[in-house]
Amino acid sequence: MTAAGTINVVLLVSAVVTVVFLLVALVFPERF
Repeated sequence: MTAAGTINVVLLVSAVVTVVFLLVALVFPERF
């Protein structure tokens, strides 16, 4: 895998984690 490919994967994973975290924060606001 190239460096650019690795960076793209890291960015994609970061975006997915951020979206999931925001959804959890919306569904369970009392935990934050």
